[in-house]
Amino acid sequence: MARTVSATSVFERDTPLFVESETGRLAKYPASPWARWGLRLLIAAIFAAIATIYHLGSDGDWSATANGALAERVPVLTRGAFDDGVGIVGALYPPLTSLLALLIPGGAYGLAIAGSAAAGLMLQLIVQSLQRKGFPFGMRIVFTLTLATTPIFAYIATTNFESIVGLLFFGLGMVDLVRFVTWANTQAGFRAGLLFACAACSDSTVTFSALVAAVAGTLIIQSRRGARLANAFVVAFPTLALFASLALLGIAFGAGPLAMVRGDLAWHPERLEGFLGSLTSPGGLLFLAPIVVMILTSFALRFPGTALIAVFLAVSTLLAYFLGLTPPGNAGTTYTLMLLLAVAIVPAATTLAHRLLTATVAVVLWLIGWATSSQWATLRDWLGVVGGVA
Repeated sequence: MARTVSATSVFERDTPLFVESETGRLAKYPASPWARWGLRLLIAAIFAAIATIYHLGSDGDWSATANGALAERVPVLTRGAFDDGVGIVGALYPPLTSLLALLIPGGAYGLAIAGSAAAGLMLQLIVQSLQRKGFPFGMRIVFTLTLATTPIFAYIATTNFESIVGLLFFGLGMVDLVRFVTWANTQAGFRAGLLFACAACSDSTVTFSALVAAVAGTLIIQSRRGARLANAFVVAFPTLALFASLALLGIAFGAGPLAMVRGDLAWHPERLEGFLGSLTSPGGLLFLAPIVVMILTSFALRFPGTALIAVFLAVSTLLAYFLGLTPPGNAGTTYTLMLLLAVAIVPAATTLAHRLLTATVAVVLWLIGWATSSQWATLRDWLGVVGGVA
């Protein structure tokens, strides 16, 4: 006799194990729109002040920064420097921040102010995410200050518009990825896919972030059984479709599949050799330190999948560097990505030991950030100008 399939059994199989909200809506934090925007503007004003100090201290010379390189590269596109549209699109990569740079006045300094605004938005949304996850007030302060008060984050916010916008999209994408996979929020899943695509279109250093996110979606706690591959596809599809379209357009115009991704994409073995040679130096060890901390913490909290995510994330940024995608003046992206990963994935502490461990890890990462700033020449020079000792 044929087996009868009931509607009840079909829907029970798709019933999520965890739900973040019965109504599907979460409260915003702070609750008042005026308070939210006030907090964003306050944070943005602090970083804008740092950018202004650097602008005055360097006599307006931003040539050693990623903003300086972006401000010089983008206006060339409007002067007829390319004979075909393919060349223009390739030079525009990453397209989202390049197009924004065409619209933002003030050159590199204007990009620094815009980056400060992006930093303000990011930090407020991170605080909101931690509050929604039920973190105590003290823990929210520790995590937020760990990210916001390191010279690395201030350096990125004020000198690398591409990176801060890419990190903004990546951080929000990771938050929505957890809401999608762990808390069965389908809308958040589609939004996460779009956010990762925006990250790849904003900062070439995080070009491969969508693939890392897709892997991450299979490793973190699942709310729906048997949905790992489907979740990964939903998250990665917008980015894969975007780059597939660019590749097909390049081929159609006879310029090659990589023509619209800077065209000169190539493996740089000297960069790999330099990186391997630096691993035994203090700067190299500090580069590895946050990755090691994330790995050890993930096992201590019994979430070993997070260790693999941290490794894949670091490898993805290194691959972008070895392929020549990383812009000049870029520093600290991997460190910041590790912090954003921790903020997005770490669960709310349920025991005192759990709280002490997560707080200790946050402080250790903060100390690593400050120690890194004294070892990397790019950050050290920037700090010298901001501190008035250059």
